[in-house]
Order: sequence, then structure tokens, then C-alpha cells
Amino acid sequence: MLPLEDLRKLNVKELEEEVNKSKIELLKLRLSVAARQNKETSKLKDLRKYVARINTIKHFMAREKVKENSKSSVTK
Repeated sequence: MLPLEDLRKLNVKELEEEVNKSKIELLKLRLSVAARQNKETSKLKDLRKYVARINTIKHFMAREKVKENSKSSVTK
């Protein structure tokens, strides 16, 4: 898991890759906890929060892009 500062430096495509990788890891962890092979259930919560954090960053990037486009169209 990358720290927040490093996540903010990534572009949208890299963030998508990180989300996909984390979701796969989350699925594997869920299965191992369900099969009682892994007792570290706190990692489930951490991974869910990590995925949510990445999605939030992607959302803010999209909003910034819309703001930039609307400003440029107003000034034309």
C-alpha cells in the first residue's frame, strides 16, 4: 500500500491499476479469512479503506479536470 502523498502523484491509469491490484488482494484475503487460514481480519478493513481512498483521489482528479475545462470555455 502506497502512502497518500504517493497516491496523489499518480495519474488516473496508475490509480486504476492500483485499485484493481488492491481489490484482487482484498478478495484473496476475504477467502483466506473465510477458510480460517488467516486470522488477520484487521487487514480487511485497511484494504477497504485503501481502495476507498484511491477512489476518492480519482473523484477529485475528475472534478479538477471538469473545473479546468469549464474555466477555459468561459474565458474563450
